[in-house]
Amino acid sequence: MHAVKMLICIFFVLVLAACGGEPSVAAVPAYLEAFAAMDYEAMWDYCQPDSAISKEAFVQKYEAIFSGLGVTDINISGLTEPDEDGIFYYTATYHTKEYGSFSNDFVLKTIPGRIERRVHWNESLIFPEMEAGSSVRVRTLQASRGEIFDADGGLLAANTYADTLYMDVAKVENIMDVAQAVQPLTALNAAEVIKKYENALAKETQIVVLGTFPPNSLDEEQKQSILSVAGLGIDNRMYTPIRDYVLGESAAHIIGYLGYGDEKTLPEGYTVSDKLGLSGLEASYETQLKGKNGKIVCIEDRWGKNIRTLYEQPMEQGQDLRLTIKPQLQRDAYDLLASLLGEGQSGVAIVMDASTGFVEAMASYPSFDNNLFTFPVSKETWDYLMAAESNQPLFSRATQGLYPPGSVLKPFTAAAALQAGVLSVQTEFTGEIIDNKWTPDESDWNYPPITRVDDSGSPLKMDNAMVNSDNIYFAFAALKLGQERFFDYLESIGMKSAASFDLPLKQANLVNPTSMVTRKLLADMGYGQGELLVTPLQLTAMYTAFANGKGDMMQPVLVQKICRIEGEDYKTLSERTAAEWVSGAVEKSSLRILAPMLEDVVHTGTGKPVRIRGVGIAGKTGTAEIGDDKSREISWFAGYWTKGYYDRLVVVMVDVATKEGGVKFDIAKALLSP
Repeated sequence: MHAVKMLICIFFVLVLAACGGEPSVAAVPAYLEAFAAMDYEAMWDYCQPDSAISKEAFVQKYEAIFSGLGVTDINISGLTEPDEDGIFYYTATYHTKEYGSFSNDFVLKTIPGRIERRVHWNESLIFPEMEAGSSVRVRTLQASRGEIFDADGGLLAANTYADTLYMDVAKVENIMDVAQAVQPLTALNAAEVIKKYENALAKETQIVVLGTFPPNSLDEEQKQSILSVAGLGIDNRMYTPIRDYVLGESAAHIIGYLGYGDEKTLPEGYTVSDKLGLSGLEASYETQLKGKNGKIVCIEDRWGKNIRTLYEQPMEQGQDLRLTIKPQLQRDAYDLLASLLGEGQSGVAIVMDASTGFVEAMASYPSFDNNLFTFPVSKETWDYLMAAESNQPLFSRATQGLYPPGSVLKPFTAAAALQAGVLSVQTEFTGEIIDNKWTPDESDWNYPPITRVDDSGSPLKMDNAMVNSDNIYFAFAALKLGQERFFDYLESIGMKSAASFDLPLKQANLVNPTSMVTRKLLADMGYGQGELLVTPLQLTAMYTAFANGKGDMMQPVLVQKICRIEGEDYKTLSERTAAEWVSGAVEKSSLRILAPMLEDVVHTGTGKPVRIRGVGIAGKTGTAEIGDDKSREISWFAGYWTKGYYDRLVVVMVDVATKEGGVKFDIAKALLSP
């Protein structure tokens, strides 16, 4: 600023000496000094505008433009002596906080006055390109949210537009006709429509949105009642962008939905008017999907045409998610749950490629239509979703539900015992069983006996115990292992942690923090009860060790690729390939012993209802009674193809009334059918 003042003062002396008897041009240095100080009122005193602009409007124009740009400093340089017509030339550089610096070469004309020449002011002295009616605009370049695709390339979460009922104020002939046509379709009464119309006229706003509707929800009669009134229209391409969830309730827990965040917990860079992912992949991948808005600062003429770009920050389009989900399989999994489970029941069905860990379907029932959240949810709808009788439709049981694994854990108990060398395939249980009950011959056993459902035959060995799901044998195995060895193995296969996954996954539970591990608790854990809890998704990943024939538990994967449009190219930014979660979870030697047993479970054992002619299937059933009165059961089936087109693994879990768990077989059989 000091340098500017010195430049102007020196120039001021030279001008006075050069002008002799001509009118003084002292107004120019004074004008520029005021401009450098951003003293707009002082500038006005030296101006003679060439249009009808008031001092107030003059000051407001400068304040609006320079505060909008965040100008912090103005440097003036290169000021010339006036030519014979009283024209000056100079350069002004505007320094801003956010947009850098703008340098401009100006031509300043003066007009003779009685005493001194005055600055002949017009908009070109703000920016050289400006003229009357032009303006400086800061516009956001809105990035499109990335979309979500299934494994076949079909859209699961698509960017589209709602049907928008709007009023074109310039075309309205009779506002009462407009109000009467709008009222049956919206919550607006006549007085509210008229008020919107009058406000738009006062603000010179042409388009007013009066209502939004899901795509294709208006019938032809409703459309005609709107379009027949002058000034009303329906748009589905511009005014109301929305997210369309193609599979709706079938995949709602996977995809999630968008909504408005709480002001207190908003992520940095968001406002209460910004939509963001609130659940599912929409939330987990919010940063990638959202993209980054750009910004352009430009001078526009009176018709809105950009005549100079001052600053541009390119936008980054949101990144697309390419999932491993197979859409028809996802629909089938959900439809099976919805059609076969009754009121108050719930369940999960998961299909995974056991060779890769890729999740091909993951359905949780009951569910909800995530398209409901495209528009404000009514209190009535929200109360229904939250009501006890609705059975928690928003809750993702596949990834957040923790359930006792029951007998589906027995193959892992067997693997632990084989690998520790405490049992072999020939080890025979020789304890005394009376009425399918066994009390371990231990001096400190002060607990109820271990019970089983049916006699598994004699001699009782690992094979017939597995085929008939004998609790006694696997309690015996756990006790032989002992706490340290058994717990070490269970921890090694994830029973005290959560697998890494694209959605939040609840951590499995080995033993409650406050519990004392008794011999009875250890025995119960051998057949998958006690305090063991696991999510259906994690149990599915565990079973890849058997289903892929390698003994390795695969990392579960839902998002295979992340892609984005860059210019004319569609680029893959990252891609997931098959990766091991737990290498060697089941040793090859143990796998060779256990694999035939799991085939026999389906051929002749508890999994017989899943048999499919011509299809090799192996698997394991499991049931855990829950509740103080044992009125409910968590019933499982984990099964896989032993030969076929690819490694299909299916896990079904149902939470039903006791003795009603057989529905799991119908669901699993349908999903295992080629």
